[in-house]
Amino acid sequence: MAEYTLFETYLTIFLAALATFGWRFSGLILSDFIRPESLVMKWVNGVAYAMVAAVLMRILVYPMGVLATTPLDYRLACLGLGLALMFFSKKLWLALIGSMGAFAILVTYF
Repeated sequence: MAEYTLFETYLTIFLAALATFGWRFSGLILSDFIRPESLVMKWVNGVAYAMVAAVLMRILVYPMGVLATTPLDYRLACLGLGLALMFFSKKLWLALIGSMGAFAILVTYF
């Protein structure tokens, strides 16, 4: 495995920050010219939701750390319970507490 010099490490951090903040700055400048109800903003919103959903499913199906020691069916069952609670009650706090509580019970007693 290659060793990186101190300069290369700081250069990598600087370039990553530049890329990240460059897009954010562009969004800030362009936000005045794009209507919130336009097709472009709907697309950007859809892509953002899709990326968050993909990352969460990645964590759920292929977890790392302590979560990887729990069975997949426990995680999927608690996801289903949380979604059902969210759908029927329309309360986020109830869905979170219900699914976390069910996961804690499953992991502790089964």
